[in-house]
Amino acid sequence: MGVFVWDTVADRGTWENDRMYEIFGRTPGDGLVNGAAFLNSVVHTDYREEFQHAVQATLQNGEALYFQGRIHLPDKTLRWIEVKGQLQSDIGGSPGVILGTIRDITHGRRDAEILRDSSKRLAELAAIVESSDDVILSKDLNGIITSWNAAATRVFGYSADEMIGQSILKLIPKEFHSDEKTIIEQVRAGRRVEHFETVRLTKSGQLIEVSLTVSPVKDEDGQVIGASKILREISERKRLEQSLLQAEKIAATGRMAATIAHEINNPLESVMNLLYLLRPKVTDPEGADYLNTAESELSRVSHIAKQTLGYYREHASARSTSLTEIVQHAISIYEPRCVAANIELRTSFPVLPKIVLRRGEMMQVISNLLMNAIYAMPAGGVLSVSVEDVQSFPHGIVLTIQDDGVGIEPHHLPKVFEAFFTTRSTIGTGIGLFVAKQFVEAHGGHITIESQTDPSRHGTTVSVFLPLSTTYDTPSTP
Repeated sequence: MGVFVWDTVADRGTWENDRMYEIFGRTPGDGLVNGAAFLNSVVHTDYREEFQHAVQATLQNGEALYFQGRIHLPDKTLRWIEVKGQLQSDIGGSPGVILGTIRDITHGRRDAEILRDSSKRLAELAAIVESSDDVILSKDLNGIITSWNAAATRVFGYSADEMIGQSILKLIPKEFHSDEKTIIEQVRAGRRVEHFETVRLTKSGQLIEVSLTVSPVKDEDGQVIGASKILREISERKRLEQSLLQAEKIAATGRMAATIAHEINNPLESVMNLLYLLRPKVTDPEGADYLNTAESELSRVSHIAKQTLGYYREHASARSTSLTEIVQHAISIYEPRCVAANIELRTSFPVLPKIVLRRGEMMQVISNLLMNAIYAMPAGGVLSVSVEDVQSFPHGIVLTIQDDGVGIEPHHLPKVFEAFFTTRSTIGTGIGLFVAKQFVEAHGGHITIESQTDPSRHGTTVSVFLPLSTTYDTPSTP
């Protein structure tokens, strides 16, 4: 710290110790520096006016002199100084003498600036972390969570108070706990884990698909002390990818179906002609009934083939039809199979009003549901089929097909209407219920499934609702 005496009347200063020379980068041989020279050659131009104001306030108002600013050294180096002083009225009888000190604060200012910049960057990083749409959290090498941002609360449902200090395993399903061990081993080795796709568990018990990027956190000595984790929920992306894949499968299946339909259309016509020629030769009444059924089913197959090929629009064939009659016709086809499989058929068909339907599509819906029920009861059972009037709004008709078969596992139920999903490993294409749902909804109806796998109470109930006025019920419909 340098000490100075400044006679402001004479505008000359006296340096009272060698520290002053060090601060200003001069030697005693350079001579004294008066006030004007001090301002013109030492104080940085950006701070001269501020320094003058500080001196004037001391002289005129007796205020303590205080100034912080930059100075030039002879070699043009810039440094920071702090000047403090008091007006002295009893030194040398002059009222214009200031006694004070000058201190070099360059290092302190530099440290303060570094600290301020660091604090600013930390504040900016904290704001980015807190406002990020991605989950950002940190944990120690034991898997204990040490930080938790707002996105983590939004995605997982836990607050920061609930999760900080808790194990990361709280968010990981048990079957994936081994993954965490692998990740921690990578982090301990100083390696980064990028875009690791897995499943995590929310507070509500929901499983979500996520992508993780985990980076080691090191101390000032370079030792790994924890990990920072950025987590992005990708459930929606996965659903979109699955939808696109399913659409591609459906498109490929459509192309294949059109090819098959084209190939089988001519043989079908030949079989239909042969049955026509066979009819006069079948005189037994029971045989004639079987022949009628065979013709009807072949007509349905031909109808599907033509529909697949786009020969005509099915809308043109929508007719006012009894749903009960369609169900009874389907049952007559599958009844022999039920008898052979030791399945008891129970039916309930009250007289109900006709509604406008695409008969071929509804026959396909009912056939798919009956076949599913039969497959679900390999050891026999009871198959109940009913058609009922719905009195409540919206008015309509409900077809219910109920079996006491093996049932559908709860985790499979949300997927049963997806294309190509099937619980049968050896039979089935997985498009029956998918097609059934499309046909039913195209009529303005809806289809639902309830199922139980409990040994004491198992089975499946499928309900198909059709409104009294379907989407094909137009004034021009016959």
